This record gives sequence, C-alpha cells and structure tokens, in this order.
Amino acid sequence: MEHFYELIQRNTGDLRTIAPEIMVFATFLMALIFDFKLSHDKRVGTGWLCVAGITLALWLNLKQNYLFNSGLLENQNAFSGMFHFDWYGTAFKTVLLLGTLTALVVAIHAKEIQGKNHGEFFLLVVAVCAGGMFLCSASNLLMIYLALESLSIISYAMAGYLRRDRKSAEAGIKYVIYGAMASGIMIYGMSYVYGLTGTLDLYGHHGIVGVLSSWSKAEALKAVSPIGLIAVLAMVFVGFLYKIAAAPFHYWSPDVYEGSPTVAAGFFSVVPKAAGFAALIRVAVALFPAGSEMVWKLDRSGFETILMTLSVLTMCIGNLAALGQTNVKRMLAYSSIAHAGYMLAGLSMLNSTTGPAGEVEKLFGPAAILFYLLGYLVMNFGAFLVLVGLENIVGGTDLRHLRGAIRREPILAVALCIFLFSLTGLPPFGGFMGKWFVVVELAKRARYGMIVWIGLNSVVSLYYYMRIAKAVAIDAPPEGTAPTETVPLAYNVMAVGKCVALLLLFIFSEPLIEICKHAFVRIGM
Repeated sequence: MEHFYELIQRNTGDLRTIAPEIMVFATFLMALIFDFKLSHDKRVGTGWLCVAGITLALWLNLKQNYLFNSGLLENQNAFSGMFHFDWYGTAFKTVLLLGTLTALVVAIHAKEIQGKNHGEFFLLVVAVCAGGMFLCSASNLLMIYLALESLSIISYAMAGYLRRDRKSAEAGIKYVIYGAMASGIMIYGMSYVYGLTGTLDLYGHHGIVGVLSSWSKAEALKAVSPIGLIAVLAMVFVGFLYKIAAAPFHYWSPDVYEGSPTVAAGFFSVVPKAAGFAALIRVAVALFPAGSEMVWKLDRSGFETILMTLSVLTMCIGNLAALGQTNVKRMLAYSSIAHAGYMLAGLSMLNSTTGPAGEVEKLFGPAAILFYLLGYLVMNFGAFLVLVGLENIVGGTDLRHLRGAIRREPILAVALCIFLFSLTGLPPFGGFMGKWFVVVELAKRARYGMIVWIGLNSVVSLYYYMRIAKAVAIDAPPEGTAPTETVPLAYNVMAVGKCVALLLLFIFSEPLIEICKHAFVRIGM
C-alpha cells in the first residue's frame, strides 16, 4: 500500500511535465461542451475557443523550451518511464502546436467544411494535436503505439469529414485500411522487440538502450537470426514510415490528400508527419545505441545504409510521380512524399565522424530534420492556406481552376509563388536553409552521392512547382463569369506573415540550428 501511495504521489508530481498536453485536453473538453450549446450558425465560436486554448498551450510549451535552454530543466523519465520529458520532445511539440494553430484559423474561414457540423472539425484537429504531442514524448513502445493510434484514428475521421462527398469517403476508407495494416504490423514487431530485450521502455539501465548496449558481440550474434532481424526491424519501423508517407508506404497519401478537405490535407502534411519523425528518431536511437560494436547483427552504419536507400527511393518516387499531376492537392501530396525523403537523408546520420584534424565530430542530421520541419511547416501549410483561400472563390484545386488567380487575389498568388520557391529549395527562403543543413551534414560524412540525389530531385521538383506558379501568375483566367466573392482578410494576413517567416528563417538560420542541435543533444545522442 505504501508503494501504491508513493507511485500516486510521484505521478501527480509528473503532471507538470505535461502541462501543454493538459491544456490541449482541457481545450478539447471545453470546446466540446461549448459546441453543444451553440446554434448551427454560430459553431465558428468553437473554432475561436480552440485557437485560444492552443495558443495558451503553445505558450506553456515555449516556456518549457526556454527553461531547457536556460538549464533550469533537465531530462527526466515521467509516469514510471512511460514518457521522457526532454528538450527534444518539447521542440517537436512546438512544430505541432504551430501547425495546429494555423489549421484552426484556416478552418474557421474554409467554406468547404462549413455547415451544422463545423464545430466538430475543430475538435478533431485539437484531438490529433494531443495524440501527436504524446507521441513526441512517449518513451515506452506501448505508449508510442497508443499515441500513434490515437493520432491516426482521428485523422481517418478528418479525411472522411465530407460525408456526402464521394472522394472524401474514399479517402477516409483508404486511410483506415492502410493505417490498420501498418499499425498491426508495427505492434507485432514491437512484441518481438519485447521478447528479445524483456522491456518496453526505451531509456534507463533496464530499458532497450541499456539492454542492447550491454550485449556482447557473442550475445548479439545469437539473439536473433539474420532473417528474423530484417523482419523485426521492418515491422517496427513500418508504422513510422507509413505515418511520414515514406516509400514504399506512401500509396495512401495522394488519394487521401485529394479527397480530404483542403485544410485537412495541409494539416496531414505537417502535424502527423512531424510527430512521426519525432517518434521515429527516438526509437531509432534506442534500437541502435551509440558505441555498440554489434547490435542485432546490424550496427548504426548498416541501419544508416538502409535509411539512405529509403531516402533516395522516397524522394525519387515523390518527385517523378508529381510531374504528371493536374490536381494541385495531389501534386502537393507527392511533394510531401519527396520532402519526407529529404528528411530521411538527415536521419541517416546518427554516428560521429572523424574530422580532418583527427578530432571526433558529432553529426546533427536529426537536428537538421527539426529545422527542416520548421521551414516545411511554414511553406507547405502556406501553400495549402492559399489553396483553401482560392478554392473558396473558384470552387476547385485543379490547375485549370487556378489559372489567372493573380488577377483576382494578387497577395495570395504572389505568396503561393514564394512558398513554391521555398519548397523547391531556392534562396533566400527557409526551405533553402533546411536542405542546406541536411547537405552540410551529409558532406561531413563525405556522402556526396546523396547530395547529388538531393540536387537532382530538387531540379525535378522545380518543374512541377513552376507549373503551379505559371498557372497562377501567367495563364489567363478560365472563361466565364468572374467570381464575385473575396478571400477573408485573415488569409491575406497569414500568407504575408508566412512569407516573412520564411525570410526570417533564412536570415536567422544559424541561431535556430544551434537551438535544434542543443535540443538534439539532450536525448543523450
């Protein structure tokens, strides 16, 4: 009984480590009750309540980031090892909260989802954010799985939100089928990891990191057969690769993006992807601890080779498939796949290397991913923001619908071109610096082949991004009556703000990447 009371007291004290998550859950519950009290024509009030709650959660999270940066907070296991409270997790949560806040503001004015059930969409967005935040900090395989499933299941509802739209229903069904298959395979692989190591925790002396680091070469050689090794690793990582839309688990992405509400597609491209990368990096570090000569008969170098192969495959499939698309949402879906490939190139660098003077130099590939996600949040969600605004007045997202948009909405059209330049990786925008930091880390390891692949794929992407820019800024508008509606002022303000943010990410990239590196170091790598 004393142990029980001690456990309750310790867990109660750990509540402070999840203050932003508690705020997100409180926002969800208050918005749910508030939405029941509103009439159908005033459900937009639910959205503004969610905006206020997520803003407060963002402030709490930024406060935690500041305390970590100041050295006033240290890493700690919370809730009996279920969660790991560290700067790394709070940094990724910042990306999730910013993406959620943007999605809520865009959804408030999105005509596509307006109606008597408008308030439900805001609740779904907040719930996905909560699942993603727990995924960023989960340090137990079971909790990682539960957080991933809570994020995924609610995303299925968002994809099929337009119940009377055939494509939306198709998107929801395909998302469910692919997601159920991926999650089933992943939990099966995790069960094998538990059988081999005897633990579900990632950290601690008795966690997976401690167990694998303590193995001798002989113990590793007899732990699992080569075929079993491949099967276990493939099953564990399939769920994460599915969530970030990496090849060969990307097939769901184009259809889901096209059928989902446009604001939901933009949300999927950033928030679940960022949470998936956060969990993927954490699990990869645990399964391949630094300094182990032989683990699973595959050390970090072998694992990095697999990641490089997946990276090249993902970026090539994404960019080449995007070339023939005429629907901008599908085009951006394949673009999202390609960007997952660029970020996987950063994840393929977990080891240290020897510098020219013989000193040991630590690589920060995953830190480059965090910076990349910050820029990707701004530029990709910015592109979807413009799409939502233009869709409100032209009624579609095909290239033919968007022709001559600069004559109707010049601010949004120019902003879209800037976002597309940044997605390509052209200076002076944040997208260029995201790729630059990945390339710098690759150069430290003399992986010039990977740098060439990134360069070639960036050139290919320039073609289809400029197809969109040409349709918006150069082509004549379609024949017929010109739309009389205007885009809400909030869209123009957000578009300009995101353009400014891309410039600031370029100008202040050095201090930001240093912050990302410090956050990366705090997970003990």
